[in-house]
Order: sequence, then structure tokens, then C-alpha cells
Amino acid sequence: MPPLPASAPTPILIIGAGIGGLSAAIRLARLGYPVRLLEAREQGGGLASGFTLQGFSFDSGPYILLDQPGLAWAFQQLSIPPEALPLRPIEAVYHVLQEDGSTTAFDRSLAATAARFDTQHPGSGARYADFVDRTFRIHQIMKPLTFTNHPTPLAVLRAGGWRHVPFLLSSLGAVLERAALPLPVRKGISIWTHIAGQPVREAPSPMAFVPGLFHHVGSFYPVGGMRAIPELLEKTAREAGVVISYGTKVARIHTSKGAVTGVATTVGEVVPAAAIISNAAGIGTYTELVRDIAPKEKQKLEALPLQSPGVCVYLAVRGLNPPYYIRFKLRGTGCTAFVQPGLLAPELAQDGWYPARLIAPLDHATAAALGPDGQRELMDELLVDPWWQENVAEYRVLHRRTTFEWGREFTLYHDSMNPVMTAKFMRQGRLAHRSPLVRGLYLTGSATHPGQWVSFCAISGVLAADCLAQDFPRHA
Repeated sequence: MPPLPASAPTPILIIGAGIGGLSAAIRLARLGYPVRLLEAREQGGGLASGFTLQGFSFDSGPYILLDQPGLAWAFQQLSIPPEALPLRPIEAVYHVLQEDGSTTAFDRSLAATAARFDTQHPGSGARYADFVDRTFRIHQIMKPLTFTNHPTPLAVLRAGGWRHVPFLLSSLGAVLERAALPLPVRKGISIWTHIAGQPVREAPSPMAFVPGLFHHVGSFYPVGGMRAIPELLEKTAREAGVVISYGTKVARIHTSKGAVTGVATTVGEVVPAAAIISNAAGIGTYTELVRDIAPKEKQKLEALPLQSPGVCVYLAVRGLNPPYYIRFKLRGTGCTAFVQPGLLAPELAQDGWYPARLIAPLDHATAAALGPDGQRELMDELLVDPWWQENVAEYRVLHRRTTFEWGREFTLYHDSMNPVMTAKFMRQGRLAHRSPLVRGLYLTGSATHPGQWVSFCAISGVLAADCLAQDFPRHA
């Protein structure tokens, strides 16, 4: 592709100021490209953004940083110093109330967690420690592939993955069964697949890396909350010279002869572009923004299962239930989460009241079947369930979000966050950063990387920007 002239006026457009879009914008600006970022909302950060209710500070979506090394890698590529994002380590990570009334708890300390399991299920402590160490070794071997664009099976084998082909071809459920861990421990490990609204038998095996990450690396809560990550990225983007246009929703990506030429906004503005990075939904980019994609390609994309954001109740609570930052309750094939940031950030308190969230992940089909009224009834049921109210003297409901409200407020594709990262989808290959269907179009965000974690989104922004820079070299 031809190089971009140094004088080209804002030739690079980025659609969406989520974590991936902001990261891509910074990367390109650092490389000398003029960049304009178009965001439909009046605020950046997407689902990772935050807001304030009655003086209480809340994160909208993500509530834990599980992959600090991945985010650190992205920050290094973006020339953001590590000290720019101070982190609080989480020692008591999460607690699971099982359906039979028993509990399973996970701490930062592997020794303490394994010892507790051994007391509950004699002989399981050593098996759990072995499982964590073994899966973490596989993670360390495979980790470099996280920082590459669309790794191929050959790249996996060259990285040493040939030793672990049975693991990589398995589902999380199969990996956990082979580990011979007690069922409550397996359910505790797989709680993160419930958040994605997918059965354990369909979840990808790399989900088994999560215990190794918080035991060997640690899990963290940024000072200022998860919202501090997109706030730092937005500040950095502006300092790098990125032009951010809020309240600007893209209605269409224009193409000519199979290549992008620009975008049209919902208010009729036509913005030319030599290349475009879309941080809008990956599926929606192809099925809604680009009008001349072949029907067969659209049908394949539309057939991918979607991940719902679930429902969320934002609370003010008087009192906290220490020590676990997240408390889960299993319910059938799903779960409920009670998130208590006040345990990590006591400065959030106001006159003895703390912000907290009650979250119920839902699979996409269930969310649609319930409808708005059914989802509100579900939230009513969650609120009166006494399990989360231990040591909480009072609570006030400040705000509720159904999946439909998530979709409307965050301009989500079919009220979803991204395609569910199933084992099958991961093996087949995620949506490519460099579009194989439209020249000059690039994708970033969770649909192009292993999942919804903010670290993956930041990494994908860097990789999408690097693909663009390779195809459109900037000559001074």
C-alpha cells in the first residue's frame, strides 16, 4: 500500500474510544500519524469507564485486573510509565458459596489456599498446587503469542506448544477433570466462565491459567478504580496529539473497490480516511457499518454466540463483608457476584456508606428471553437474597442496568459485549486485526483477542495499530 504523505490531514480514523481504540490511537500518534478518534458517547473507556452516583464512584463494568503483565506490556509499547497507574494488590481475591452451602475461597497465597482445600478435601491441596504450577508454566510458554497478531497453529508449535497440544485442544472442563480436583474446587476455578455465560465444557483451556496468574503474579485494583485505566489512556492520547470527537456516532464505513474511503456519521458528516481502526463491535463493524460485505461472510459472523453484559445493581451499603473483594454465589449454570471496592479503597466511604455492586451474568439467549421486565424481576430477587448481606447493616439501590440498558447506553451490538470466547472459536481463530474483507480496515477490542479483560483490549489496540503502520508506512 502507498505510504502516507507527512502532510496528510487526519488520514487515520478510529471508531470508538474504548480501551482498544484509545490504545491504538496512542500507538499511531507516537509513530507520527495524525489521528482522529470518533466516539458515540460523551465519555471514553467504553464498558471500562466509570461514573458517579450521589457522590459515590463506580466502575461501570470490569472489576478486577487479572493480567497485570499484559497491561504492562501494552503500556510499554505506548510509552506509559508503570508508575502512572498505581495498583493495589488483592490478597483475599474471591469467595464462592456453593449450591450445597459449602464455601470455596481463593487467596493470593497459593500455600494458604492449598492448605484450606486440604482441610476441606484431604489430599486436594497438593493436587491444586501442582495444577496451578503446571498451568502457569504452560502460560509462560504461550504468553509471547498474546503479543502477536493472529498467531497461527505453526507459531503455537514453534513457541513450544507442541508439548501441550492435548491441553490446548481441550476445553476447560476437560482440563479440570484430568486434574482430579474436588468438584467444589473445579467449580471455584471455573467461576470466570460463568461470568462469560458459557458452559465449562465449551470454555477454552487457557481459562485454567487464571489461578496461576493471581497466585504467581497477583490480581490488582487500580488506585481510582478500574476506570483509572481508560482515564489514563485518554489523557495520554490527548497529550500525544490525538483529536477526540465525543458525541460522534459513525453510521457507515464508506468503501470503494474493496477499500475504505472514510465514514459517515449519524448527523451527516462525511470524514475521509486512508485507513480505519474500528473499536466498535467486531461483528457489528462488518454487519452494520460496512454495507458491501458478502452475505455469506455476514452469516458466518452473525452465527457466532454472543456474550451478554448481564444485569447490575449499583448500591450504597453501610458495612462491608471482609475479607474477600468478590463474593460469588453459584446458581445453576450461572452465578451472582457481590463486589466490594471499599475493602481495597476505604477512601470511597461517605459517612460509613460504601459503593458496591451486585452482578448477575446471563448468557445472551437467557437475557433476551427474560426481556426488560424479567431482568428487573431477577434483580429484585437478587436484592432480597440474604447471602450477600452478611455484615451489611443497610443498603440503598442507586442504579440498575438491564442488558438492554447496557446496549443502549454503550451502543453495544445486539446488547452484547463480544463473541463468547469458546474453545472452538479460539481454535478457529478470533476476528483478525487486519481485515481480510476490506483493505484499510482494522479491528481492535475484545473480539480480536482472548476475551473481555482490559489487558487484552489494550494489547489488541497496539497490535491493530502496528498492522496499520506496516501496511501504510508513514514517510516524513
